[in-house]
Amino acid sequence: MTGKWPRGSEWRKWDLHIHSPRTKLADAFKSEAGESIWDEYCRILEKSDVQAFGITDYFSADGYIATVKEFTARYPKSSKVFFPNVELRTCYNVNKAREEVNVHVIFNPFERDCDKNIAKFLQTLRTNRTVGDEKPVMAADLSTGEEFEGATTTREFIRDALATAYGKQSNLTDHVLIVTAANNDGIRAVSGVKRKEGISDELDKASHAFFGNAGNVDYYLKPDRYGDSNERAEAKPTLSGSDAHSLADLDAKLGKTLVEKGIVIFEPTWIKADVTFDGLRQILYEPRGRVHIGNSPPLYHDEARVINAVRLSNTKGWFDEGEIPLNQGLVSIIGQKGSGKSALAELMAYAAGSWNTTEPGSFLRRAGDHIKGLRVELVWKEGPQTVHRIGDPQSDEKRVRYLSQKFVERLCADDHIGTELIREIEAVIFEHTDPTDMLNASSFDELRASKTESIRADRNDLREEMTRLIREECALADNKKKLPDKRARVRTLTEEEAGLVKQMPQPANDEEKKLQEELRGKRALLAAAQRVVGGYKQQLQKLEDIRARVTGFRAQMARFYTEAVALLKEAGVPDAEHGAFEPAFDKSTEGPLLKRETALKKEVAEKEGAAENPAAGTIRALEKDIKALTERETTDKARQAKIKTIQDRLTAIATEVKKLNDEIAHIEGPEKERRDKCREERLSVYGAYFENLKREQVALEELYKPIKKKLGSGDANELEFSIRRTAGIAKWLERGSKLFDQRKTNPYGTMDQLAGKANDILLPAWLSGDAETIKAAFKNFLEPFRDMPPRTYLRSDATVQDLFEWVFEVDHVQLNYGIKYNGTEIEKLSPGTKGIVLLILYLGMDTADTRPLIVDQPDENLDNESIYDMLRTYFENAKSRRQIILISHNPNLVVNADSEQLIIASCGRQTNELPYITYRMGSLENSQQDGTGIRQRACRILEGGEIAFQRREGR
Repeated sequence: MTGKWPRGSEWRKWDLHIHSPRTKLADAFKSEAGESIWDEYCRILEKSDVQAFGITDYFSADGYIATVKEFTARYPKSSKVFFPNVELRTCYNVNKAREEVNVHVIFNPFERDCDKNIAKFLQTLRTNRTVGDEKPVMAADLSTGEEFEGATTTREFIRDALATAYGKQSNLTDHVLIVTAANNDGIRAVSGVKRKEGISDELDKASHAFFGNAGNVDYYLKPDRYGDSNERAEAKPTLSGSDAHSLADLDAKLGKTLVEKGIVIFEPTWIKADVTFDGLRQILYEPRGRVHIGNSPPLYHDEARVINAVRLSNTKGWFDEGEIPLNQGLVSIIGQKGSGKSALAELMAYAAGSWNTTEPGSFLRRAGDHIKGLRVELVWKEGPQTVHRIGDPQSDEKRVRYLSQKFVERLCADDHIGTELIREIEAVIFEHTDPTDMLNASSFDELRASKTESIRADRNDLREEMTRLIREECALADNKKKLPDKRARVRTLTEEEAGLVKQMPQPANDEEKKLQEELRGKRALLAAAQRVVGGYKQQLQKLEDIRARVTGFRAQMARFYTEAVALLKEAGVPDAEHGAFEPAFDKSTEGPLLKRETALKKEVAEKEGAAENPAAGTIRALEKDIKALTERETTDKARQAKIKTIQDRLTAIATEVKKLNDEIAHIEGPEKERRDKCREERLSVYGAYFENLKREQVALEELYKPIKKKLGSGDANELEFSIRRTAGIAKWLERGSKLFDQRKTNPYGTMDQLAGKANDILLPAWLSGDAETIKAAFKNFLEPFRDMPPRTYLRSDATVQDLFEWVFEVDHVQLNYGIKYNGTEIEKLSPGTKGIVLLILYLGMDTADTRPLIVDQPDENLDNESIYDMLRTYFENAKSRRQIILISHNPNLVVNADSEQLIIASCGRQTNELPYITYRMGSLENSQQDGTGIRQRACRILEGGEIAFQRREGR
């Protein structure tokens, strides 16, 4: 765990542009305390919170050399670091003020031959001064203040001198950084004075960075800052420098924010890096994330949710005993397989109450029995520490978000259709939802159900109504099928009637003839009267049915009111106003029913007639008359019986024929109209079902508005929430195929042909969600069915009702809620891209969760070529607000995501053959000439090795 900066890259104050006593020009250093200039100067530097200084001098490094000597003599154990800054005035002026642009060359003081290389550079740096026969003066030959004041150079001279000092093929940024002034004595990137674009752009291109202020930062990050609009500029960092030429300047500006008359005059520079030249170079590769000008660094973490260190003790020899400091940005844990990478992640997750105990094959599952009692202490940046012993039950605090390797693999697996991943996404979305919009729901499902409850209830009613209409239509169709039998029965009865009439004994005389005619008439009147009374009694039964339905409806209304009162109370409606919702449905309905019942009973009584002396034309009177006429009809008993039998049969035939003709007329009249209406109503209800789905979609889109806004902007702009219709047509056809006799031809020929038409006609309509389109498609699809009797193609055990209920099924057409990534549904993505979505979700979307995020080897499933382009920005943005601990061996994540800290895991063996795990930590820029630096170790471990780092430096 050795190293000067084990916590890796942290924000520290740097001032790379200060002058020292006896600077070549504008030397205003005077001691006010009566002590030596160097004593006071060095004391100010040591006491300040600035960690790195660029000691500046004109065409010279004398100030740097003197400062290092004087400061080291006074503070030999100080951690302050000094960089040589050679300030050069060029011959270029880029504005009407004719100010010549200053260029600074900051050298790498950690190189073994730094002083010699600086000397060689100055000895070969040509100035525009000449002597004698126009011989050029080199920078090292300048001696007087006048010479330094008048000396200028060019960018070509600077380039040539650096090539001489370091070799033409050298990578200059290994040795120097060229920093050009942006404002005073600069190329004026932000100024009201019109600049000369050509020379400004050329100086810009020749520079690695700029000295300026916070107002210059965005300009030098822009790719379109060149005068030639077709040429793209490289993003470059801006540094502020106090340019102190006196002790008063140092005291006022060094590491401080200077405000005069409400205007910010100066703000310090923060660089997130080790205080080394390699650390300084990181600002070239991460000009947005590694350097900041302001009063404080850009840290937005909830410090109560930052693990400052992990302490391990009682490790049973498995780990080094001691503290592992952690950076609050991106911490990458790397190492060979089996080196203990996941071990550290699991120990932290376990101590935080977030470890998933159900996963087999994890470190704690395999080693738990061996390390029982191991003490894990999480030291939080703010707040109490968390202490836990392995083997003790986990707490339920879940103080970190832990995504284990198995969890990521499971969510991204090919055979996993994405439902669990979507649930995970929905959980994050729910956490992101404004609490005022959560409707007190405890989960995303509850919230969605609450928003759509009434719509879904209405959809269930529509489904039931469709079933009722199908049954009614099938019943009417069955009645229609009986028409031939009814007509045949009428013909049979008519023929029977004609035969009976022929068999009727002829009357013996005119009196008997008259008696028979009268008797026949009375019997006809009796049958008619009986039919009338039967109709009255049928209406009486209808009244009882209405009463029963009213009673049932009252019960429903009572239940509705009970439920409504509960909802009204939840909605905060005062009790006094609940009465407005009470059903105004009392016993007044009995009035019209009772009135009609009384009238019908009266009609029945009148039509039946009194028991004694019934009125003429009543049933009892007619029965009495028939009895009397029958007794008078003839004295021939046999003849009388025959006549009675024939007359009774004729009466019954007449009654049945009348009933059949009424039924035929009803089937061909009202029932035919009802059949047509049922068909239209069924189609209308079917369309209404999809209108209902559309209502649900509108409701959900309203629910998801804030989420869609988040998904469609900022970090997560590749993710898109989608509400889409799915139609399980394959399963629908599979269910339907069980109704068809496969040996017979169906309306479309074969089942394959029927399936083809369904896919061509119905599927696009279902997916469109438009009710009118769906209704038109169904009319089109069902047309061939109307021309072919169902019994010719259905199985013997299948009914027409079965057919209709299948055709008008709706359960296979549903609204699905999902996530699209770059326009593709998440279920259709490769496992690697699913992994990218998962990381985007937690890095870019889950902004409400500020707990540390521990991710174990997500790169096992990630698309390697896409990691850099798709994920780097998410890591950069997320790590500024939450701590991320990443276990990986992929350089595209570790290096290109600009890890603030690398922890390198190594595993050896104890004498008992059990593992012994150690961790070494530091920054990406930690490099040692002996090859033991964090950078060199990482190169040996990471896939891609040095190539990954070179690619990073070449961005």
